[in-house]
Amino acid sequence: MEIKIKMDKTAIIVSAIVGSLGLLSAILGFAAEGSPSAALGICAFVFLLMGQIIVSAVGGCCGSCKSREIPSETKRVVGIVCAVTSWIATVAACVMFEQNAGLNLRGYYMAGIYAGGGVLALAATALAIASFILMRAQPADGAAPKTPGEQPAPPGIAMGQPQFPPAAAAGAQNMQPPPQGRAQV
Repeated sequence: MEIKIKMDKTAIIVSAIVGSLGLLSAILGFAAEGSPSAALGICAFVFLLMGQIIVSAVGGCCGSCKSREIPSETKRVVGIVCAVTSWIATVAACVMFEQNAGLNLRGYYMAGIYAGGGVLALAATALAIASFILMRAQPADGAAPKTPGEQPAPPGIAMGQPQFPPAAAAGAQNMQPPPQGRAQV
């Protein structure tokens, strides 16, 4: 099965911003693991949360806040599952960053917590971007987007569209039109 996704300028910009914030969060998480620092953990927490909020706000709250054309029900469901899983991973990573930063401030350190938060930050960011792209997907065949309120044609009902390509219609112009007026006997 081939999945074709057309990305517009907004999708590229949002993906780049959210990807950068998520990557920065993961890098800070890994850096905090190497040199236990509450400040690095809190910064990782903030950057990850900023990326999630941005992608959710621009993406339309998992597709439920904005009405837009979605190519298939499957992509919508997968997009929602990715968004929910992304938020679960984000909450888990933020808790890991925050709890270990709190321990660091009290003079304690638990190995592996910041790195685990960094891995979850990468996973959450990837899932958020995937959800955003799936929920923004437009039909790849170049079909024109529908205006709000326009209903798709039911299958099997003719909608009065021309049946002949424009090239065939051009040849019909050379035919003589029928005579106007009364016919002579």
